[in-house]
Amino acid sequence: MECSICGREVDRIFKAEVEGSIVEVCENCLKFGRKIEEVKPLMIKKKPKPITTPPEEQIILIHNYGKIIKETREKRGLTRKEFAKKISEKESVIRRIEMEEMIPDEKLRKKIENFLDISLTEKYEEKRIESKARRVALTLGDVVEVE
Repeated sequence: MECSICGREVDRIFKAEVEGSIVEVCENCLKFGRKIEEVKPLMIKKKPKPITTPPEEQIILIHNYGKIIKETREKRGLTRKEFAKKISEKESVIRRIEMEEMIPDEKLRKKIENFLDISLTEKYEEKRIESKARRVALTLGDVVEVE
């Protein structure tokens, strides 16, 4: 558990009223306010994390998907209205997709890909980088002066 004032990890936390606010503080910071009660830690069973996790692979929409759809449609000599009619969609939906104001759902994306014979997705692989440097997080106590 972490103290709201100094940010230290402690075993015992207390609810206290400090300058009109109810906060959770450690025993050392309890002197800055009035003790209300001790907070009982919740016992939560966590599943153990696997030691090594494979990188996750995702299928994502390509960058400039709207521009690619528009250019391909225009190369085939189709107006937005004609294209929308051929894939049974509203012209306004096609306009919003081409302007990248809307992301097509999977069903619509596949219709567009099949009709224009293009691919609008790419594989994205998330890689985890192990860092040996120890991260030090700032706490409220690092930034605020208590008088």
